[in-house]
Amino acid sequence: MPAEGLREGAAVSYVPVVDISADPQAVGADLDEICRAAGFFQVTGHGVPGEVAERAWTTATRFFDLPPQDKLSVTRPDPGYPYGYIPLAGESLSQSIAGAAPPDLKEVFNAGPPTRPARSFADPGEAWAYSPSLWPVALPELRVAWTAYYDAMRDLGDRLMSLFARGLSLPPGFFAGQTGQAANALRAINYPARDTVPLPGQLRAGAHTDYGTLTILRQDAVGGLEVLDPAGRWAGVEPVPGAFVINIGDLMARWTNDRWRSTLHRVVDPPHPAAATARRQSMPYFQNANWSAEITCLPTCLGPGDKPRYEPVLAGPHLMAKFRRSVTLPAVDNAGHPGETHRDE
Repeated sequence: MPAEGLREGAAVSYVPVVDISADPQAVGADLDEICRAAGFFQVTGHGVPGEVAERAWTTATRFFDLPPQDKLSVTRPDPGYPYGYIPLAGESLSQSIAGAAPPDLKEVFNAGPPTRPARSFADPGEAWAYSPSLWPVALPELRVAWTAYYDAMRDLGDRLMSLFARGLSLPPGFFAGQTGQAANALRAINYPARDTVPLPGQLRAGAHTDYGTLTILRQDAVGGLEVLDPAGRWAGVEPVPGAFVINIGDLMARWTNDRWRSTLHRVVDPPHPAAATARRQSMPYFQNANWSAEITCLPTCLGPGDKPRYEPVLAGPHLMAKFRRSVTLPAVDNAGHPGETHRDE
């Protein structure tokens, strides 16, 4: 998308496609316009090696096709563990916003950072974020493929944060010191083919926002991802071959004083009858800020006479609070010992 078209106020597709291999300053300006209006876009020219992405994708499919006992061997040891397998209907994303909601029609495999930092953790919560990933013995190649893909996603996330800095009139490396040591997460989601009617209000993935700085998503051609536009209408995100879908998370919206939007999104049955019950797969990568990074209004996002809309927060505890709303999470005391299991409504 040419930068000059945006700056002249031309109509913007709600989820536009941006070639990020173009001039970084122009791309940054485009992204500022898009993130003000939508908070969602797709990127081409991203440089992620196709073989790395495809290997991660196909091994994810093979994981979901494993016999149930092999998948269950890497089930999270408790609902508050961040990584591992979540069986069908084991999560409700809408619950993080609206309270009680029907479970989502999906199964999930989550993995965290491939390595733990040599430094000490800031608190038990950060140690939790670096919990070991659980890898199935029946599919040893999954760990190898996902480690390579995690590294590629981290590089793309860092590149996008640099473009974001340019769009916000900040130095290109502004965010590096606040996101370079984050515990990011990689997830694969299988929405199985369905031959039964969902419960009232039950979706493949309920309406939610993402919690961190940005999300990088690969989706297949089935469709069903929708985002809520400013007029309150749900808009479909059409799959673009080779592109990644990018969206802004809550922390980025907070950082920009809501100049940029963390947009509600969901996954529904596509309108075409053949696709409505078809199997769907996606792979989101969640980029966060460093656990102890203070998220406070950026200097370029505060006009004369304006005040910050939010109090400063630490990135890690903010993430933890959001996570608690979507699962039953064991409390952790000051010594790092699990406490009573509770649901944080």
